Formats: sequence, C-alpha cells, structure tokens
Amino acid sequence: MIGFFLIVIVTTLFFLKSSWMNKKKEATFEKNQAQEKADDLQKYSSIKSSELLKKINSTEKIELIDIRDAQNFSQSHIVDAKNITFDELASNFSFTEKNKNYIVVDDLGLTPNEKKVMDIFLENDFKNVFYLEGGIYGWENELSPIVEIGNPDSFSDQAKVIYIKNEELKNLIEQDSKSLFLVDLRSASEFASDHLKNAINIPLENLESRRKEIPTYKRIILYDNTGLLAFQGAVRLFDMGILNVNALSDGLNAWKQKGFEVVK
Repeated sequence: MIGFFLIVIVTTLFFLKSSWMNKKKEATFEKNQAQEKADDLQKYSSIKSSELLKKINSTEKIELIDIRDAQNFSQSHIVDAKNITFDELASNFSFTEKNKNYIVVDDLGLTPNEKKVMDIFLENDFKNVFYLEGGIYGWENELSPIVEIGNPDSFSDQAKVIYIKNEELKNLIEQDSKSLFLVDLRSASEFASDHLKNAINIPLENLESRRKEIPTYKRIILYDNTGLLAFQGAVRLFDMGILNVNALSDGLNAWKQKGFEVVK
C-alpha cells in the first residue's frame, strides 16, 4: 500500500511539474511575443487607412508599394500602387527620392515580408517609410476605394458597368461625335491594324496609370474586340471615381461584321 501511494504521489508531482513547466513556457513565449511586438512598433512606423486615403486625395508625394504576389495584386489593389515583391526589391533597389512618403502594403499589417522590405529602406537611409495598419484586408474592411480586375460573374462588378451596343454608338457618333471620347483597350498592334475613327489607344493594363488623359466631361466609350476588356475597363474606371463610362458590349468584331466604319 505504501509503495502504491508513493507511486501515485510521484506520478502526481510529475504531471504537476509538467503542467507548471508548460505554463511557464507559455508565459515566456507570450512575454517574448509582446516584447517583439513592442520592439516592432518602436522600429517601424505605421499609417491608418483613413490617413492614407487623405494622402492619396491630396497633392502629397507618396509611393505605394504592394508586396503581394502578382495574382492577388491584379485581383484588387489600392489605386496607383506598384506591385513589387520582396525578392524583386531585394535584388534591385531602385528608389532614389528620399523625401517621399513610402507606404508598404501586404495582406495584413506588418507581416514578416513587410518588415524585410522596410528594413531595406531603413538600411538605405530612407526615413519616411510606413506600413499600412491592417494591410489590404483592413483597407477593404473600412470600405476604402479599391481597384478591382473586373469579374464578369460578379453581381457587384456588373452593377458598376453601363453598356452600349453597336447601333446606338454608331448613331451617337453620327449625331454628336465631339461629345464622345473613344478608348480602344486593345494592344498597340491591334489598334494599328484597325480602330474606330477618332479613338485613342490605351491598353487595359495602362488604363490606371493613364487615367488622367481621359476627359471626364465627355461621355467615355470603352471598346475591344469582344467586350470583355471594355467591361473590365469600365469596372476599373468606376473604382477610380470616373463614372460617365459606357462599355461596348458587342465589341469591334461585331461592329466590323455589320459593315460599320473603321480606320487604319
């Protein structure tokens, strides 16, 4: 009996010690995590979504660097952001203007890759470098403006687009062409082969960077061969606050099949 009770006591003490050790390890881990977070907050500067939005809408010089992968960036991003991953930045650091404000954006605020990117800036004596609190998810959750790729199966994206058909566009061109601004979203080579009269060529991938070339006081008509790029372009312009836009739903191919005028 004595031997049995000794075994029970030793076993109990063993489990109590293990439990105590585990709690001590957890407490140490939590303490280290808290200290690391405190050190990060002291080392890295942050910016709130509301503050960033004010800077975007002002004339202040800022550089938005989105370090997510190309696919996620293309799906949605903050207007005028540049997609530069950590690996790209590490292999070719080409920034020179140290007076600019640089804002680094990732999925969440202050991710490990985000720290690495900010460290590169700090090592190159850049002082005005910030990370976006909450990252792109926090930005979207606060309903801040985002530029989306344009998904034809998305009800919300479809709601952003006003369509126009070939016959209606032909009548508008004949009646009042000066009130229209035609944008061909195809490649430069496709545009050179044939296009609508008086249209300008802004390939879809350049639409965001060249949006200031588009006169917002005119009725903007976007077109491509089939209508898909026109839809995606209309979604992006809507996201950028340009609303007087029509997408040619049946495209240039159908326009030519009907014998309507094109120029080369």
